[in-house]
Amino acid sequence: MKKEKEIIRGIDHVGITVPDIEAATKFFEEAFHAETLYDVQPKNQEPMNGSEVEKQLGLPKGSKIVHMRLLQIGESITMELFKIENADQDNAASLNDFGLQHLAIYVDDMSKATKLFTAAGGELLSEPHSLANMENQPGNSGVYGKAPWGTLIELITYPGGLKDKSITRWTPKVQENIKYSDATQIVKMTMFLKRNPEISHDEFVKHHIEIHGPLFQQIPEAQSHVIRYIQTHPLKEQTDVLETNSYDGTAELWFDSLDGLETVLTSNFYKDRVFPDEKTFLDHDNTLIIIGYQDVILGGDFEKIEAKPLDTKVESKLTAITTLKYSTENSEEKILEVLMELKTQVVTEKGCISFSLSQADNKFIIYEVFKSRKDLEIHKSQPYAKSFEEKLNNMNISSEVQILETIN
Repeated sequence: MKKEKEIIRGIDHVGITVPDIEAATKFFEEAFHAETLYDVQPKNQEPMNGSEVEKQLGLPKGSKIVHMRLLQIGESITMELFKIENADQDNAASLNDFGLQHLAIYVDDMSKATKLFTAAGGELLSEPHSLANMENQPGNSGVYGKAPWGTLIELITYPGGLKDKSITRWTPKVQENIKYSDATQIVKMTMFLKRNPEISHDEFVKHHIEIHGPLFQQIPEAQSHVIRYIQTHPLKEQTDVLETNSYDGTAELWFDSLDGLETVLTSNFYKDRVFPDEKTFLDHDNTLIIIGYQDVILGGDFEKIEAKPLDTKVESKLTAITTLKYSTENSEEKILEVLMELKTQVVTEKGCISFSLSQADNKFIIYEVFKSRKDLEIHKSQPYAKSFEEKLNNMNISSEVQILETIN
């Protein structure tokens, strides 16, 4: 068995015969954002035919393969589309027929996916429904439909996982080239977390990562409205460059809108499962929550950030979160002017991965992500950093800084 595993990798592609490859390609592009890789058999070339082709592929005598194309949906196996002429052809297989009879496409938003499917020309056999037995968990659902030429296609999502958590199955990765939302400006909730005094910091971090994070992912409404969820926790090592405050960590949640935030936080699953869990490891009274609109200054808008994640090859990242508190007497325009001056300097640093800014309740919050501790120390030792601090002091603006490790 070991020797077999060394030579067998897995399924490479599936083949589908269609009446019109261009029409089929358009359907898969509109319904599932499929990408055309290449044409195996271009339609403007001589068709593949003859006795040798018939023997190799098991085709009836006289058949012609006039067009073949490879498509890919997300990070998954490829589909090979065939257009064959001069041969008797049956209708697409039904679920009761022997052999391959349907494709299953994993989706993150069932409602939007079914709308794309039908708008592209597909036909749903029913409304989306819960999954069965082992797969019947909160948030999980599926629905069968037919492509315009009859091929059965199942849309499936199972963010709730399986009932038996010891069992794992392969699931396609999130498509990084798809926009997560039509929102023009995201709503960001940043939580500066204090732990329940009855537990240790290490117990808090373990619970936050291993229990609370996966539990939040199971909120059905989160699949439609949460763009990103990031946890950060303080470094075990300390740095002399900056003084840090005593929060046990942060949680950053990006929502597609304020209505989306309210939908998630008023959902039954959040109220019945997630909020009670928060009480076991959080000190709600001393946890600071800020909700505001985020403007990304370095790295593009949020859709582009998701399409091209930050440097994933970096082994560790440090996030410096600086909170500036100002009074109504201060000019927000003047503060922004100073912040923009800082930004133009920070973005030139090779070790700075991103610089972003949020504003809410007489506070500006700067998020600076660095590749390493050394890069952060170089940044804070620069003359422009000291000049920035002097300008804040002159405007009587207080600042608090925390250095965190980032966990996506």
